Amino acid sequence: METAGLNHIIMTIKDVNISWAFYGDLLGFELEKIADGFFLVVGGITIFFFPSSHPLPDDRFNEFRIGLDHLSFTAPSEAALQSFAEQLQSAGVDTKGVETYRTGNKYAAFRDPDNIQLEYWLPK
Repeated sequence: METAGLNHIIMTIKDVNISWAFYGDLLGFELEKIADGFFLVVGGITIFFFPSSHPLPDDRFNEFRIGLDHLSFTAPSEAALQSFAEQLQSAGVDTKGVETYRTGNKYAAFRDPDNIQLEYWLPK
C-alpha cells in the first residue's frame, strides 16, 4: 500500500454535546458540526466524533482492550485507491472495494487479523 500517512481518526462517543463542550469549550479546538457529530483538525489529521450506534449501558473506554474504531491511511490518487482495493480482493481480504462515505470521500474499508477496521481514504 502506498500512503503519505495517516488521514483521520474516528472517536466513538456517548454524548455529542458533552464532547463538544470538552473539546471545543474546554480544550479550545475549532470544531465543525457534521450530520450526527463533529470534527476537528490537528496536525493535518482530522478527528471525527460520532455517538455510538449501539451504546452499551455505562460503557467507558478502556485502553487495555484490543482495538479502536478504525485507522485510515491517505490514498494518493483514485487510481491507487482502486488498485489497492483490487489487490485486497485478489488476496481474499473481506472488503466491499471502493465505497463513498457520507462526506463524499471515496475509500476502501477492510479489517486486520484481529478484526480492527482499516481504511484507505481518498481526500477530496
